[in-house]
Amino acid sequence: MDIPTVRPRALRPGSQIGIAAPAGPIENREGLDRGIAVLERLGFRVRFDDRIFESFRYLAGTDEARAEELQFLFEDPSIDAILALRGGFGCARLIPLLDEGRLRPHCKLFMGFSDLTTLHLFFRRRFGWVTIHGPMAASASLGNISPAEEKNLYSLLTDPQYMPQLSFAELEGWVPGVAEGKLVGGCLSLVAASIGTPYEIRTEGRILFLEDLGEEPYRIDRMLTHLRLAHMLDSVAGILLGGFHDCNPERGDYTIEDTLRENLEPLGVPLLARFPSGHGTENWALPLGVRVRLDAQAQRLEVLEPSVV
Repeated sequence: MDIPTVRPRALRPGSQIGIAAPAGPIENREGLDRGIAVLERLGFRVRFDDRIFESFRYLAGTDEARAEELQFLFEDPSIDAILALRGGFGCARLIPLLDEGRLRPHCKLFMGFSDLTTLHLFFRRRFGWVTIHGPMAASASLGNISPAEEKNLYSLLTDPQYMPQLSFAELEGWVPGVAEGKLVGGCLSLVAASIGTPYEIRTEGRILFLEDLGEEPYRIDRMLTHLRLAHMLDSVAGILLGGFHDCNPERGDYTIEDTLRENLEPLGVPLLARFPSGHGTENWALPLGVRVRLDAQAQRLEVLEPSVV
């Protein structure tokens, strides 16, 4: 049985956003400064501890420090939302260190993408939280956000009545049809890695959103084959594909889209591709855990439930 959905409280002017670094480190502060400037322009306050600048190999500090920082921000009553610093790798290493008893009572807006897919899946599977797949504090997709993306992001964070209909010129309906279900997923690499874990993705009757970066077609093929063999694609209601940037082969007469089509079109469920969300310059924020309607023929995604209360 699916766990009940829990929505975070909407942000208001002056709400405080805490920045956490649960994954990889940053090399300079330029991108972070641009991201903070955007958040402050939107009327929010931003807080972080200098701990986020720690670096241990490919991680933003030790596992213990990153886990405690994340839990502290959820518990801190002065923090209204939590934004990831960046992706990379490291979130999965935190799972054994997260105390569900400390986190469960403190549902707050949480946003990130890429490696943060792990935490989206964990919060959804364990607590039923609605979270936001969207730009991170140091990502160019926040620092250079377009006016239209900014309006969508602000509304998702602040308006309990906001249920957008999203349609873009580049969208392609690969398999026609209309499907409804809760939106789940994120970065394909992390979705595939969740199988067999306590935060394993649930796909039955859901709209599965997938995107990725820098993966050769054979690796994308392997991950999708893994999902299929694990029966994760048996009963999906529909599929939404975001960007698959830098995933085309260096040689050969095929593209990453050939690989995606070969694996996903035979499922026969409505499939909408090229949604501008993920690792590209455009990263439209999407609420995970809410019901959506995917219309592949009309090339439109309709959000049917609010992301906040």
